[in-house]
Amino acid sequence: MDPLPSDESALLLILAGPAGSGKTTLCERLVADNEKVERLVTCTTRSPRPGEQNGVDYHFLTNEDFDRKVEEGAFLEWAKVHDNRYGTLKSVIEDKLNEQIDLVMNIDVQGVAAVREAAKSHPVIAQRLVTAFVMLSDFEELQRRLRGRGENDDEEIARRIESARNEVKRWSTFDYVIHSKSKEDDYDVFRGIWNAEKRKVSRLR
Repeated sequence: MDPLPSDESALLLILAGPAGSGKTTLCERLVADNEKVERLVTCTTRSPRPGEQNGVDYHFLTNEDFDRKVEEGAFLEWAKVHDNRYGTLKSVIEDKLNEQIDLVMNIDVQGVAAVREAAKSHPVIAQRLVTAFVMLSDFEELQRRLRGRGENDDEEIARRIESARNEVKRWSTFDYVIHSKSKEDDYDVFRGIWNAEKRKVSRLR
């Protein structure tokens, strides 16, 4: 009989979905509820929003610094989203997984596809990668949530809804789909995905 594993596998759990789908809240709650789960801090060239901290919310980089990291091959993936660039550092992921710390992150579907492709060259990351997509009931619900934020004008909301229409088309490329209902229901499903994947036998061998 094979010996029982001494540790569960640390995961890189990526959540995607339209703006307003609640993916950021889900990631933050999983981090808050579990000591060895951390949010993966990514890099961006956009300016900090009120209350955001460098190294906590994002690593805020100048365009020159971002270019330098691209040239060095430091990013697992990077992409231009809404006029700004975002990137995920390979070293951060590998270090945390080696420390048996689970990482959660929320990015757009373009970023998920890039991570999945890049992970093919990084077996440690590929083995720990899990992706989930938050699916809203309809675009009217998405519009209601975006308006409820009070952060965007009509033009920006229309642009985000159009982006959402394109994102939803790629739901079948993910490992899991969360059909969004209430915050509690969504979190129960998300936490269930995390719990199941940590105990997957194929990952423990």
